[in-house]
Amino acid sequence: MSTRRNSLIGRAFGIGAGLAYGISSVLIRQGVGNLAPPLVGAAIAMLAGSLGLSINGGRGIKTGLTENKRAVVFLFCSGLAAAGGVIASFFALSMAPVVIISPLQSTTPLFTLLWSWLFLGHLEKISRRLVLGSVLVVSGVILITLGKTM
Repeated sequence: MSTRRNSLIGRAFGIGAGLAYGISSVLIRQGVGNLAPPLVGAAIAMLAGSLGLSINGGRGIKTGLTENKRAVVFLFCSGLAAAGGVIASFFALSMAPVVIISPLQSTTPLFTLLWSWLFLGHLEKISRRLVLGSVLVVSGVILITLGKTM
């Protein structure tokens, strides 16, 4: 597959992730609003996600686990970080409006930029344009959040 095609497919998946996360926030808010405590909601969501992943990706798991143990460590740590994000998200959405929390969660580009620079500087090209774009995204988030609280 060409690099350009991979980039286009990757961007399409990125948009799909944004759509999925967008509806997820609304569903979480509905579920934890008065129906379930945040940790129960997070556990149910993680269980559902694990079941979905095991059905789709379970076929090659044994090979993947034995071939590259260093990758497994990184992926395990990634899972812990993602679980922390899910738990924080459930608590946030149980306490504040989704229209405030969702933009705050959109500060991800700044954190991703920082972690990429620290750990992936040799793999990722971090340009001025990328930094400016990330700052603009987060600035928009700040404006939205301040506008809703005033």
